[in-house]
Amino acid sequence: MPQAPTTDDHQLEVVYDGLCVFCRRSLRVLGALDLRGRLVLHDANAPVEVLRRFPQLATADLDQAMYVVDPSGRTYRGFYAFRRIARALPLLWPLVPLAYLPGAGFAGERVYALIARNRSQLGCRLEPPADA
Repeated sequence: MPQAPTTDDHQLEVVYDGLCVFCRRSLRVLGALDLRGRLVLHDANAPVEVLRRFPQLATADLDQAMYVVDPSGRTYRGFYAFRRIARALPLLWPLVPLAYLPGAGFAGERVYALIARNRSQLGCRLEPPADA
């Protein structure tokens, strides 16, 4: 069985909307596929902590898209964040060639934006709970 990395050189930092049920479900699935412990999750609803750790996201639209920060500090947004995650998780490697086909970025951005725009219909709470 593969061992988890001993350093964070292979980890991807994932910034997501923790109020979004759809987002949390999606990341739970990715977490189950993350056999090597490469994904480190950060709720975008803790902006002080997120921006302290990732100042390069200061102008990012954290409430509109998922972001991934790789070990070199490079950031990926939306579809490209998912594609970067797919490269890091061996169980998703069969999808990687499809994500790099000509036009995949164009189509992927639009599909991601469509899902993001309609996430309230997919179980996403767009406002914090009343008791928060």
